[in-house]
Amino acid sequence: MKTKQILIAGAVTLLLGLPGRAAENWPRYVAQPGASQVKVEGTSTLHDWSVESKLIGGFIELDSSFDLEKPQPGKVNARVTVLIPVRQLKSDKTAMDTVMYDSMKEKDHRKIDYRLTEMAVREGPKAGNGAFLCDTKGGRVVAGVTNKVQMPVTMVRVGADKLKFTGSTAVKMTSFGIKPPTKFGVFSTGDDVKLSFEWLTVRKEEAAK
Repeated sequence: MKTKQILIAGAVTLLLGLPGRAAENWPRYVAQPGASQVKVEGTSTLHDWSVESKLIGGFIELDSSFDLEKPQPGKVNARVTVLIPVRQLKSDKTAMDTVMYDSMKEKDHRKIDYRLTEMAVREGPKAGNGAFLCDTKGGRVVAGVTNKVQMPVTMVRVGADKLKFTGSTAVKMTSFGIKPPTKFGVFSTGDDVKLSFEWLTVRKEEAAK
């Protein structure tokens, strides 16, 4: 039995180590606390609404061969994980927040999780701030349900050691098994919402200082 456990542990370590080895020399940029923002906007029969959070966790790793100075159109080898704690999403109304957390099944699914599956530079930097546009594909997990998402994202260097990403996408609550909240027939919310974000990351060596 002991030998079997050792073999299983070795196999798991190998499987987990494969992607790590492939990217062990890739520079990693980690989320900079308090410097990002995500906003979710929607409608209701009473008024439009929005919730926001300044906490977006996670990291991006870019292939060491990717030239941030002169990015060329085409596929980019990258790994991205983004985490947003559901309870950090807040409006200016506590009652609304409570309904939102319940609808998103926050007690069982405490975060929104996004993982990149594909990334490509669509347009290189233009004159001005040096921003360039990327097409991305990934999987987003909300309330325990995973959906594929395609989204244009703008990337721009901020100084020598930071990368800022901005983007937006349309989402349907029901696509994640979330029933649009209603209350005693007084109001009901629309199924369609817009998610927009600004995510600032800093190169890991600098973040550790």
